[in-house]
Amino acid sequence: MADRILVFYGSYRSDRAGIRLADYIVKTLKNRGADAELIDAKAVGLPMLDRMYKEYPEGEAPAPMEALAVKIREADGFIFVTGEYNWGMQPGLKNLTDHFLEEWFWRPAGIVSYSAGRLGGAHANLAWHGTLAEMGMVVISSTVAVGQIANTLD
Repeated sequence: MADRILVFYGSYRSDRAGIRLADYIVKTLKNRGADAELIDAKAVGLPMLDRMYKEYPEGEAPAPMEALAVKIREADGFIFVTGEYNWGMQPGLKNLTDHFLEEWFWRPAGIVSYSAGRLGGAHANLAWHGTLAEMGMVVISSTVAVGQIANTLD
């Protein structure tokens, strides 16, 4: 059975350069035999965090949140594709992840960062490492940083 990998992407910008990187990762994973799926925070459309999934009575969470909780629980691992915003993490991706907690526990997570500059989102990459570990994931120490994203993939 193929590994079930969710690839999370979180930009809400109208000109989203990083989506090409997220799509490339999904395609590459599929070519290697994984069951990979892109989870686009903008498309999922969760509201700003008011109540975590676990805080809703059973069966009362919004449908997109419930569907995503099922996907997270069924996944074997995660890849977080993140841009860097002012040396920090993307708010859209952070908001999506914060809706869940126990659903993340004990699964491996990798980080792929990108930026318009040469450092490839290294600051966001570092920030995500600690955040994902605190949320219970086993974060792979090796990361990927893609600089000058507008010139990297077509």
